[in-house]
Amino acid sequence: MYFKFFSLSDNLEKRITKEGFLVNAYKDYSVFNGTQLEFTSKRPYNYSANGYIWEEIDSSIINERLYLLARTPYLSFDELWDLLLNSKLDDDRTGALVLMRNKHYERLRQKQLELLEEHKTPSKQEKRALQLISRVM
Repeated sequence: MYFKFFSLSDNLEKRITKEGFLVNAYKDYSVFNGTQLEFTSKRPYNYSANGYIWEEIDSSIINERLYLLARTPYLSFDELWDLLLNSKLDDDRTGALVLMRNKHYERLRQKQLELLEEHKTPSKQEKRALQLISRVM
């Protein structure tokens, strides 16, 4: 497991710790109503589990209501691509796509174009990857 998604809710931290993650650090988040500061709260942003540090990744390209944790150190583009194609876990496939979109946009776009070439017949895994990629590009 390299990625883990959670739905945002009031008990997010409780659900994350229930999954076996430990909070390592907190960050202050300010919530505004227009330009007026409504309140500031502390939110965890750095976790550990299974001997790895996990960090939050912006997953708003998939859904604004999702919270995504990614295991560090981050995988390379090629490792992420392999995870997208071959992982049995939905969180890993989708998380790999989000991280590639956020950090390697041009390379992901190139892979998408290669798969869409007319003379190429994509494999089952590549077709599934194309469907996911089309949601975020």
